Order: sequence, then C-alpha cells, then structure tokens
Amino acid sequence: MGVLDFIKPKSALEKASKNLREPYAQPDVRQGAMDKLFEIGTEEAYDALLQRFSFNASGHTADEAEKRMLVERLREVGEPARPAVERYISTQKSITYPIEALRGLVSAEEAKGVLKAVLRQYEPQDHRSTQAKATLVVTLGELLDASEAEALTPYLHDHSDDVQFQTIAALEHLGNPDVASEVAQVCTSEAHAPRIQRRAAAALARLEVSVRSHFEDFAADLKDEYMMDKKGRLQKKTA
Repeated sequence: MGVLDFIKPKSALEKASKNLREPYAQPDVRQGAMDKLFEIGTEEAYDALLQRFSFNASGHTADEAEKRMLVERLREVGEPARPAVERYISTQKSITYPIEALRGLVSAEEAKGVLKAVLRQYEPQDHRSTQAKATLVVTLGELLDASEAEALTPYLHDHSDDVQFQTIAALEHLGNPDVASEVAQVCTSEAHAPRIQRRAAAALARLEVSVRSHFEDFAADLKDEYMMDKKGRLQKKTA
C-alpha cells in the first residue's frame, strides 16, 4: 500500500469551500464553487458560503458584485440559510452584507432582536469587535424604536472613537430625549476625544434638549462654541 492510499480525497464541499476562498482566482471559479455549495445545501455548506464575506477578492467591482449576488441567493434560499447567517453575524467582524441577507430572510422585528442580542455580547471595552460593533450600531439606529435607544448608550463609552461617533449619530436619529443626559456627559468627559465631544454637542443642539445641568462641566472648547438659550438648549454662538 502506497503513501497515496492514505491520503483521503477531498470532498466536494471541501473543494468548493477552498475555491470560494481564493481571492485571486477568476470570478467564474468562485462562482462555480458558490453554485456547488448551494447545490449541496447543508448547514456546513451555508457556513462555507458565508466565508465569502470575510475577504476582499481582487478587483473591487467584481468583489462587490459577488457579495451582492450571494446576499440575493441566500435570501432566495430562505429559512434553511438563516442559522448560518445568524452564526456568522454573531461571530465575525465583517458583517454588513450578512446583515443585508438577514434582513431579507426575517421580519424587521426579528432582525432587530437578533442584532440587539449580538451587540449585547460585545463589551464596550472589547478591542476585537470594533468593526462589528460599529456596523451593528449603525444598523440598529435604523431599526430601533426611539423607546429602545437605551440599548445603544453603553457604546457612547466604547474604547473606539468610531463606535462612539456612530452611537451618537444613531441616538440623534432616534431622537429620544431620555438619553440626552448620557450624550451630554460625553461633552464633559476627558475620556472622549474633542471630535467626539463636538459631535455630541451638535447632536444635542439638533435635538433641542436642555443641557442646563451639564453645561458648566462642558469642555472649554465647547463652551467657546456654544451657549444656552433660556430653555437650556444649546445654540452656536454667532461670530
């Protein structure tokens, strides 16, 4: 018996998975692999398909087209693909396209529940999940009701400026005055960068909420730029 007799041939799933993950292969090679994995149609095959979202293929236009095609095909499959999509979103960093797929597989309310649960598993001081947190915050800013804004407030104090910035933008969009105090605290905290404090002040001004109880402790640069009106709302000083 020769050495080759001990080498186990790769399965169709293994071959297709390998070809799909080749960033410098011709697009038709990855397309063929994608077709094969959809044909196999097991949870393992869907897990392998989701890995296409984890890297950028050579050629930006082709890469984006492949990913959008994969989103549409996962939506067409429907419920059988859902577990793999949710697993990917809950464990990986690059989740923009998988979230698009999820939103085509389930109702907005179900998608919101899944994404809130994923965000809760990431601590604000978790350095490894910055990209995922930023994507989740942006998406939840679109999906949440104003009454659910508190779900995002812990990420005002994320270790990443980018996550903080996106959280402020999402809270401004949701427009719940009950979280204004927490946004105002960003303007008083030495732990926040000046650009984040400016973004928080701009959000408070647009929301037209009172900051009277916090303004005295605002960063000096902000007090140079803003004043309070009679109702305690921020207004930019005129030149």
